[in-house]
Amino acid sequence: MLDKVERVYAKPPYSPFPRAEYENRVRRLKEEMVKAELDVVVMWGENNIRYFTGFLTNHFPPVTVCPGVLIVAVNKEPVMIVPNFFQGVVEGFTFINDIRIQHNPHVTENLRGMPREVAEVTKELMGGSKGRVGVEGGIKGGMTVPRPLNDIDEFRAALSDVEFVYAADQIWNVRMIKSLLEVEALSIACQADVKAFHDLIAEFEWGWTEKDVGLFVRQQLLEYADECLPNLCMSSRREVFMADIPAWDEGIPLMPGDRLVLEPLPQVKGYWGSSGRTFHMGPAPEEEIHKIQILDRGRQVAAEMTKPGVTSGAIMDAINATLEDGGLHCSLDQGGHGVGIDGQEPPAIALGETFEIQENMVLAVECWMFETDDNGHHRVYGGEDYVHVTKDGCDLLPTFPTDIMTLGK
Repeated sequence: MLDKVERVYAKPPYSPFPRAEYENRVRRLKEEMVKAELDVVVMWGENNIRYFTGFLTNHFPPVTVCPGVLIVAVNKEPVMIVPNFFQGVVEGFTFINDIRIQHNPHVTENLRGMPREVAEVTKELMGGSKGRVGVEGGIKGGMTVPRPLNDIDEFRAALSDVEFVYAADQIWNVRMIKSLLEVEALSIACQADVKAFHDLIAEFEWGWTEKDVGLFVRQQLLEYADECLPNLCMSSRREVFMADIPAWDEGIPLMPGDRLVLEPLPQVKGYWGSSGRTFHMGPAPEEEIHKIQILDRGRQVAAEMTKPGVTSGAIMDAINATLEDGGLHCSLDQGGHGVGIDGQEPPAIALGETFEIQENMVLAVECWMFETDDNGHHRVYGGEDYVHVTKDGCDLLPTFPTDIMTLGK
């Protein structure tokens, strides 16, 4: 059985945003639910729960407990269901008043029984056993319920009279549109990248390896941001081309004439920043400079096109046309995506996409080209920047200067 508990602390001392921010997010979700004729939305996903409440824990990846479930009904307060030892986490981070706790959450019988408990609360909020219940699934953004399949089956079986509806569209319709506080967090995170890049330019010494660069940048980011993932870092002397990997491996040298792709991933209040860049090791020859400038121009054209009403597919077409005019090609079918608490969110800037850009989205615009030279070295060109969509265009978030294209004197 779940117990409903009273808050010990009236206000959360560690909430990343004020009450009004979360109330507005929940209000907008309820508006989407009314349009879709949903009575309740049940969320098990870490970032959905964090977005709508501020709840944060590192217990989501292991599924040995169910760290949290958020249930939003159209006409009632949101409910959080958590293990008993997380009551303080809910109170410390969130403004949620209706808290239900599960006792002995590590006991297998209780863990497997949690879906039935969630179903009972769902019925309570609907006022009966029938209704339309939204769950984390759908076409847009690949949203999923991050629980074992048997738990999902148990949950659905306990609500046999309910019509289940994929609610990813309703959730993303809220999350894709950023508030000013979200834009501020994303801007600070991007600024952390810019500062770390400047530090790298100033401190780099020949003899550093790919891993040395990755660790240096990560150390700097932890001075400027709340947290960061291991940086995506790959030099051209890797024997195998390996996109989007952290620099874990020892002994991969950086030599004059090599290229290095670097995408640091700092977080501020849970929001991911980026200013992906590629560097030529040492002075770059004119041929290399030409390629770099064409790829930079591709991102610039994407940003110039980005405004409400333009389709994301049209932006991708403009990127491809710009590169082709410069005698190059884009190696990916994607030229960007939404950003936020997830590093990649809808909409995708990709071939054939018909999604219309909306005001107050924040998008990553990017274009990349991969090639292998006569020595078998894998060379990457391109980069990534963030833009905030305004009423009639977009504004760049902090970005590293494009005229700094070399590392090492």
